[in-house]
Amino acid sequence: MAKTDKRRPVIDPAVADMLSEMEHKKRISHLPKSKQGKARKNARRHKVGLDLPPDLHESLRQIAERERISVSGLASFYLHRGVIEHQAGKVELSALKRPSRCARFEYILDLAELENS
Repeated sequence: MAKTDKRRPVIDPAVADMLSEMEHKKRISHLPKSKQGKARKNARRHKVGLDLPPDLHESLRQIAERERISVSGLASFYLHRGVIEHQAGKVELSALKRPSRCARFEYILDLAELENS
């Protein structure tokens, strides 16, 4: 029995992204007009799952409830502020770094120090 070589088409990642985006836009255009705006808004969002210590999650929930805003919006605000502070050199992470046992990361952050302060 002869073996036939099957080649997979190689697509540049940038081209693949463009094609995917075009497909998504086409799907949105086929939705009823009343749902297109929401679909476009959702397409611009980047959903992320985070592992948070239970106490931190509860604190965020309580603040969000008190301020009458979503936990997601509050977390985005705090993350945005933290990134700005880090880029300005106002955040020092080295004291919280511990060696990681995971091959993917060299360090983990030990947040117990923050919880005790």
